[in-house]
Amino acid sequence: MNDMDASLLQDFLTESSELIEQLDQDLVTLESAPESEQGDICNSCFRALHTIKGAAGFLGLEPVIEFAHAAEDALNRLRRGEVAVSAQVMDLLLQSADVVRGQIEQLAAGESPSPADPALIAALNAIGSDDAGADASASTDDAQETDASSENDAEPGEPLELGPQKMDLIEFMVTDLQDYSAQLTDTIRQVTNDATRSEAAEQLGEIADNMVKTADFFELDDLTAVTQLMFEVAPKLNDLSSELVAEIEVRLRAAKWIIDKQAEALGKLRVLSWPLETFLQRLSQLADGEPLDADFATKHGGEVEQLLILDGIVDEPAAAEVLDDIAGKIEPAESETPAPPQANEPAAPAAPQAAPKAAKEPGPKTAAQVEQTIRVEVGRLESLLNLVGQLVLNKNRVVALSRTVGEAGIEQELSESFAEAAGDLDRLTSELQVGVMRTRMQPLAKLFDRYPRVIRDIARHTDKKINLEIVGKDTEVDKSVLELLADPLVHILRNSADHGIELPTTRADNGKTEEGTISLSAEHQGSHVRVAITDDGKGLSRQVIGGKAIEKGLVTPEALANLADEEVFRFIFEAGFSTAAQVSDLSGRGVGMDVVRTNISKLNGAINIMSTEGQGTTIEILIPLTVAIMPAMMIESDSDQYAIPLQSIVEIIRPEDASISSIQGQQVVRLRDSVLPLIDLRDRLGQPPLPPEQRFAVVVKVGAQQIGLVVDGLIGQQEIVIKPLEDGYTEGGPFSGATIREDGRVCLILDVIQLIKTPCGTPQPHGDRAAA
Repeated sequence: MNDMDASLLQDFLTESSELIEQLDQDLVTLESAPESEQGDICNSCFRALHTIKGAAGFLGLEPVIEFAHAAEDALNRLRRGEVAVSAQVMDLLLQSADVVRGQIEQLAAGESPSPADPALIAALNAIGSDDAGADASASTDDAQETDASSENDAEPGEPLELGPQKMDLIEFMVTDLQDYSAQLTDTIRQVTNDATRSEAAEQLGEIADNMVKTADFFELDDLTAVTQLMFEVAPKLNDLSSELVAEIEVRLRAAKWIIDKQAEALGKLRVLSWPLETFLQRLSQLADGEPLDADFATKHGGEVEQLLILDGIVDEPAAAEVLDDIAGKIEPAESETPAPPQANEPAAPAAPQAAPKAAKEPGPKTAAQVEQTIRVEVGRLESLLNLVGQLVLNKNRVVALSRTVGEAGIEQELSESFAEAAGDLDRLTSELQVGVMRTRMQPLAKLFDRYPRVIRDIARHTDKKINLEIVGKDTEVDKSVLELLADPLVHILRNSADHGIELPTTRADNGKTEEGTISLSAEHQGSHVRVAITDDGKGLSRQVIGGKAIEKGLVTPEALANLADEEVFRFIFEAGFSTAAQVSDLSGRGVGMDVVRTNISKLNGAINIMSTEGQGTTIEILIPLTVAIMPAMMIESDSDQYAIPLQSIVEIIRPEDASISSIQGQQVVRLRDSVLPLIDLRDRLGQPPLPPEQRFAVVVKVGAQQIGLVVDGLIGQQEIVIKPLEDGYTEGGPFSGATIREDGRVCLILDVIQLIKTPCGTPQPHGDRAAA
């Protein structure tokens, strides 16, 4: 595949992936939508599938074309109301979306798309070609077609003759032409303005290219000729004189009139034709830099209707009609402060007017308004983020050096200048960091919009009635956070639907509504995002979970009695832990919730569980907005420095003799109304011990659990750039990565979750000296 093919394929993959996600969401919405809204949703589904099929046809992807065609036929009957929206039909259409998604994923992996299951194609063809009820309505349809034919014969133009498949799509084609024409309005105005000509020419080329493909597909020769010439003219505009551009601008407005008239006729299943030879020849001549007769511009005076008469497209009697059509649709550029042109100098193009006159209704956004975003490869953002990370590290180094200069006793003015420059660098780097981080932020809607389909399929599979409520899907997180959050949310939602929500009869017996509700919500909480999954199902049973934990040897009966409910519930995150009486296709193998814990741990996040038996369960996930650059507290242990993520720290205290005691061999500290376990970092790292009372205790929190981490000293807060370590330092150990200190040396980042889990007295690899 050559470079151009590879580029086209990548565009297809990007666009099709977005379309198939939208199709999936629309199909789920369609199933429960009121009948009055089903038509619009069906049209949206049909358009998405048709776009994928058309692009696949351009690339010659036969398996995609064949299957999409079958699914498109079924959708076509659905949107016409010839097939009712039923669970069985929606099952087939959702399976179809999965098949197309799979074919797209195969293409993305460099494989050829596999043909779809013939049984599924046959089922779709049965829907798409079902003639049931056709005979009963044949006479009515014939009468309606006769009436429509008689009415259309009175319209200008010839009857539109297309194959049945293309005729089904004509309404979409008309909408496309109208959208493109609306985009032309501002673009044509901007062509004569030197300041906006380059951008307008580019937009004109894009719009014309789209119209060429549409007109060619429907075999509309006149429309193809006009739009093709517009496409060829666009790149030449920047090299032409103002006089030639002004003459071309009038012809572009005339071309827009032709497009509008053709779209109007196509909506009535008619096609118009004009004698366009002179018009096209003169436009081509102007684009090649050859002026027309010297007095030609004077003859038409910049008026489209006069130009159409001069070029032989319309005759004099039709001029008034042309004038009416043009009024309110597009105006020639006019100066806000008109002034006569200087001798031998063309009139200066003026700023466009605010809006067209007498617009009947708001049209679609213009090309200038729509093009507010651009696609950027993820790799470029990753590179940019890495560079910002290096800049942050160097900023830390400069700030440290400025402090050293200030303490060195050099001239005060020089010291202050150094400190001021370091401060400016710190501020600007922070602003740049925030800006780059925002480019990586994505709304949780990218995940949340997938889950109605998940819940719908589970409900169908288990014969349950489940309603999924989604709140806060516009909440944004870093792309890396989004990726690691995908699997945990699916597992939790499946558990809520399969284990939590009861069968309708059971719910009714318990005085609940037959339909269970699962709520998925997200919101910002400081530097974190809180995601909560709440269901109104049967809740968690302390007795059942505790009994299973004892059976698996995770806890003793004596220890279990002293655990709080949430600590008991947390056993469900252990690998292989399941309370299901039998294994199903959805769950029961004990291989889901441990994935939740693992992925949330990678995000330096926390999970909380609240549940009331018989009423429901809430699982709360707290995750940082980003995991690449974060503030940390630098601490010291046995002359080595370590970093603790700041979001894990609650407070810092200095233990005193009177507040330290021991419970079953575990040192604890009394802090106000609570007792916290003390974990000695030296003990964890196999370093020589020191008495706790001579040191600091950093109170850290993981979920609902708080402990005091005893360290030798505090160095200060610093922004760190996380660098993963693919070696024994992080594998099962108390470190989540490494960073670079202000003095340029390597510093390991403590994994608070692992520190709490690791048994006391278990030495771990340690020290920035070892890492270095």
